[in-house]
Amino acid sequence: MGKISDQQLAELISKRILEIIDLTGLTIESLASFVGVSTSTIRSTYRKTGSLSVDSLSKICRPFDIRLADFFDSALSLQIDEEQLPDLKDFKKSYFADQELKSPVSSFDESSSQSEYHRQQRELIANIIHRSDYFDSPKTLEAMVTDFKKDYQAAFTSERLYALLLKYLGSGILDKKALPRTARRMPASKRPYLYFKKESTKA
Repeated sequence: MGKISDQQLAELISKRILEIIDLTGLTIESLASFVGVSTSTIRSTYRKTGSLSVDSLSKICRPFDIRLADFFDSALSLQIDEEQLPDLKDFKKSYFADQELKSPVSSFDESSSQSEYHRQQRELIANIIHRSDYFDSPKTLEAMVTDFKKDYQAAFTSERLYALLLKYLGSGILDKKALPRTARRMPASKRPYLYFKKESTKA
């Protein structure tokens, strides 16, 4: 493997911060508060306009049980098991107590910065799951892409939706099942599953 450039390293660290945000449902601000690193430091690193010290990287990785070696392995997808991280669960309950469910679903602004647009996507999915009956009936990723574009002017890819839904699958709010073989119209690489809200979590 050739030498890693500063730009490649900046891209990797920015990607890792986005992965952690997607897997945990945290914002840049709440991530900074949880790990004890300043918001400006994490934001500038995410935007690839600043760098992180080894100490700051360690502070980000440690609470999620992420090994530094795994953090820097670009071929590896990060795994965060929230059920094994009680401090994270308690933090999120207190931090988001009066925020997530009170924010209305609004139209998207595609001219926003990348971090702001990703935040809007996460909040939209949270509101749809918690405040609507959309997932009372099973939906494919393909159907979601079409519905969210039509109803909220929100442009998702199937891969982005899957990453956002992982949090709710892991917490037991959503479940998924494979489509019957005869109904599979998507390529195998698109993971042909139906996603739906578990009976016990329906309003």
